[in-house]
Amino acid sequence: RIIMAMQKAFNLMPVVEQVLQDRRSEVECLTVLDRMLYVGANDGMVVCYELEEKKSALGRKLYQSKVRARLQLPKRPVQQLTLVPSQKKLLALVDGFLFIMHLSRLELFDPGPKISKLKLQCFCVNESKSQPQGGQFEVIVAPQKKKQVQVFALLGDNSKFVFTKEFSLPDYPMLMARDGDSLCVALAGQHGCGEGGRYLVMNLTDGGKVVDLLNYEAGVVPIVKRTGKEEFLINAGTFGVIVFASGVSNRPPVEWKNSPPVMATYHFPYVLSWSARTQKISVFSLLDQRCVQEIEFREAKYMDDFSGKVYTAVNKAVYFLSDVPLKEQVDALLHKQLVDEAIHLAETISSVDAIKDLAAAEDYIASVRLRAAFILFSMGSFSRAEELFLESGCDPREVIVLYDDLLPSSSTFKSQMSSMHNIPSVNTLVVAEQMSIEEAKKFLVEYLKEVRTTSLAFGRREEIDSALIKLLAESHSPSLVPYIKNHDLYLDFHDTKEALKKYACYHALALLYCYFKQPTKALEVWTRICDGELEDTQFPGFSYVVEFLSSHPDAEVVRRFAEWALSKDQITAVSIFTRRPPQDKLGEYEFSHDAVLTYLEPYAIATVHYLEYLVYEKELPNEPYHTSLGERYLDEVLALDPSDKTMAREYRAARMNLEQFLKKSAYYNASILMGRVLETDLYREKAILYGRLDEHEKALTLLAHKVMSCDEAESYCALYSQGRSRQERQSIYHTLLKVYLKPKDNHSIQLKPAISLLNRHGADFDAAQVLELLPPEWPLSTVRVFLLHSLRSGLHNYRTASIARCLSRGDNIKAKSTLVRLQSEPILINDSTLCPVCRLPFNDAAFVRYPNNVITHLRCGRNKSICPVTGTWFGSE
Repeated sequence: RIIMAMQKAFNLMPVVEQVLQDRRSEVECLTVLDRMLYVGANDGMVVCYELEEKKSALGRKLYQSKVRARLQLPKRPVQQLTLVPSQKKLLALVDGFLFIMHLSRLELFDPGPKISKLKLQCFCVNESKSQPQGGQFEVIVAPQKKKQVQVFALLGDNSKFVFTKEFSLPDYPMLMARDGDSLCVALAGQHGCGEGGRYLVMNLTDGGKVVDLLNYEAGVVPIVKRTGKEEFLINAGTFGVIVFASGVSNRPPVEWKNSPPVMATYHFPYVLSWSARTQKISVFSLLDQRCVQEIEFREAKYMDDFSGKVYTAVNKAVYFLSDVPLKEQVDALLHKQLVDEAIHLAETISSVDAIKDLAAAEDYIASVRLRAAFILFSMGSFSRAEELFLESGCDPREVIVLYDDLLPSSSTFKSQMSSMHNIPSVNTLVVAEQMSIEEAKKFLVEYLKEVRTTSLAFGRREEIDSALIKLLAESHSPSLVPYIKNHDLYLDFHDTKEALKKYACYHALALLYCYFKQPTKALEVWTRICDGELEDTQFPGFSYVVEFLSSHPDAEVVRRFAEWALSKDQITAVSIFTRRPPQDKLGEYEFSHDAVLTYLEPYAIATVHYLEYLVYEKELPNEPYHTSLGERYLDEVLALDPSDKTMAREYRAARMNLEQFLKKSAYYNASILMGRVLETDLYREKAILYGRLDEHEKALTLLAHKVMSCDEAESYCALYSQGRSRQERQSIYHTLLKVYLKPKDNHSIQLKPAISLLNRHGADFDAAQVLELLPPEWPLSTVRVFLLHSLRSGLHNYRTASIARCLSRGDNIKAKSTLVRLQSEPILINDSTLCPVCRLPFNDAAFVRYPNNVITHLRCGRNKSICPVTGTWFGSE
């Protein structure tokens, strides 16, 4: 016999190599009970053998057989042998007739008058392990040429079958198998004319309710085998299906491919079939529906599973298909590196074993997954290996130890996995060209990142974090810095520090110093990078150091390194003091505004930026800060030469900063700044300062005659008129008109701007004062627009005031009327009158009366708008 196996699930062993002495006798069927083998021949002979299992000198299993009994039945082929252990009976079907024999002696019993006269197609008994109720045993028979099945019962010690009931079928039954109350039947084609057939399941206790299953075509050998509780294997031609009595299948079908079977049986977790076309026994796994083994076996006559043992026969011999223990099959599959198949089989074993011992089953499947993970790892299948390492609960140090120099020097870990794999180290696999070292290290990084988030990392964080940082540093991974910054690390400091130095990861080294509370050393590393002594492409730059110092709590460290930062870039470095968090509790002195300004005194640019922060961002109403900033702006302007064309842009920007500051700030000392600009030609700035000092005439004179900008002069008037009374507004605009028409210091009269001012802002002038100011020689037509507008505005104001006066008089009369009405109503208070608030009598003439006629003591009516008794609100009036 030739065995071809992708997976060795069964070994073929001879049991009886010469079954029948008569050379014309051949095996037709068989059945087995413990050590007893019953064989039915084609000449009606039934032989009982007793089997004895022995071992050869080489340790191989052997069988010896001895004939215990024989019985000659009618000389026709024995079609079927079925054991009934509970009744100690053996049932045989010969030439369509049923015979009953004693199990050990093979003595015949009378089956009963009715059943003995029936010529049967087939019969079956209940294959369920549950005992029949009341000791009743039943056999179901299918009479030939009848579309029905009949039920006969064997009652008590009576050896005769008694007819109990029958069930009609749509076609002729060919094969049957029963489990409990479910009967699975293979029916012949329509009228038995060879047109194929179908399968159905009948419920024997529900009035013979039928559930239709599948059809099978002509030429297909029908097969019906019980596989489990109310579960049957049927042959549909090109595939085999395991179905429940309900008609549902929860397993994928088994595809026979090019070998439709003549016989088949089920042995967990396999389906075995024999094909006359291929002359082979094929073993199909129900885990993945693959054919896992083929055994060349010519001229098979019978094959079935008996209580978990598979026997098969040829004409003259009987063989035992000894199943290889499932765990040995798993080991063999792993040895062949068939990882997925091994895991599927192990999961099935574990699901069965879990019923008895859940913990042991879980340990077993975990060990298989772990072995598979190491196999896949050695093959370079890293993605699947990572998945299995995690599922198996592998100690991550067992993977780390395969790599050289990744465990920290403080670790005492020793591998316990010598029985799980034979990988000496990753380097040996690299040398053997089974994988690349880069891919192997990339796998380890991903695996350790994932395992770090699981319970597998507990107690192993130091090894995991140390290995991860070494791997990330070696590859200069962009994730190194985020990993150190964003994780709660468990590290051997010295070991990790040396690794970061070795791979020139200086920014990560500085972060490591920070993590271990050594900020001074971290800052020393960063300053060396900024100064060009060290190189690290992952370092964010000078601004990172500034940001670090702005949030650092140690004032001494901040002052020490802020001096270095200010020497490199004052504008950026000033952020050390401007970005300090509001919750900074370092003390009022170290980083108070005055202390910072004193510290920044040698750094002019930084001082200006810090003052701008105080004035513009924090909006502090502190006069010294505002005045100091104004002086700094003024110093910058005065330090530049306006005649130098190379400085023209810088000069304009400096003057713009000064002018905007003078306009926006309301807290600087204008007198101090005026003293510094008085002798300069900064006319616009002087005008703003004059305005702050309420010297409007001087300011407007500068704008009109020095700056020569009438628009700026009018804007000045509009700015300083905001929020002021009508008389004050008229005074400011009148001052500008006076500057135009009666200038001092020999300035020329500006007629056009004066007329334009009158025409545009006529409402802001007193017409009488304007007429006094105008030259007498001016014709009225010159100021016609102004006069019309002024008269209309005056008339409007007069009428508006009259209306307001009348409305006020009406309100006054209304109030007096209300007062008279209230005073005219009598208020009666006597000795029995009590205050509703304090419940005391009125002893003096002073009292409070509310609009709702509630009267209280003066002291009890504290709120004149709310009644203290009812809570009624009468308004604020």
